[in-house]
Amino acid sequence: MRNITKKIILSTVIFLSVMGFVNRVNATEASLYISPTSLTKNTGDTFNISIGFNALSNKVCAVEGTLVLNNLSCQSIAVASDVIAQSSPTCSNLHFLIGIPNCTTLDKNIISISVKSGSVGTSSINVTSVDIIGEGSSAGSTSASGNYTINSIPVVKSQSETVVQKAVVQKEIEETKQTENQIVKNDSEVVLNVVDETINQPAGLVEAKVSKGIFGWIWSNIVWIIILILSNATTYIICRINYKINKR
Repeated sequence: MRNITKKIILSTVIFLSVMGFVNRVNATEASLYISPTSLTKNTGDTFNISIGFNALSNKVCAVEGTLVLNNLSCQSIAVASDVIAQSSPTCSNLHFLIGIPNCTTLDKNIISISVKSGSVGTSSINVTSVDIIGEGSSAGSTSASGNYTINSIPVVKSQSETVVQKAVVQKEIEETKQTENQIVKNDSEVVLNVVDETINQPAGLVEAKVSKGIFGWIWSNIVWIIILILSNATTYIICRINYKINKR
């Protein structure tokens, strides 16, 4: 009877041990999360990042790790009020070891950090040496990361600069119009003056100018006129001589 009882107890212990091992193998490990995981900011912007854990049905009693910032500068860092910081992180020392009172199987935010974006490009935050501690054993050792895009600061003109620029452009347009109007006015005055001078000149002076124009043309073409006269005279003389010869 005692042997049967021992066998039953031993079988039960073995069964429970196997079931516990199987449940442990099939359970998903807890891990750290970072929020937000992605973001776009300008250089010099300040924003907040949260770090916590996803328990995934694991009992979490403590969390340990070290924050690593790339192209980000720590401005301030705070631990959640309902946890116990055995090693509290600071901007000069980003290592942390945080205990969870009475442990928990629920997801929980444990750290909030304010950072300032650096130069144009990419930036990131990671957690290294992660150890999520359960009841007497590790419940997980992985962590997500946050990756961010940093853009240059857009150039924004002040309202006064915009007003001044508009005033300068308007002044240039008005000056251009005034210049064009003055040129048209001057051209009109020149044409009117020429017409007035022509109308108001004495008839004799006008005739003299016309006569001067005719004689000027004759003088400039005198050589060709002489050649034309000599050519016509020669032709006439030759024709007369031929006529007399044929008449005889």
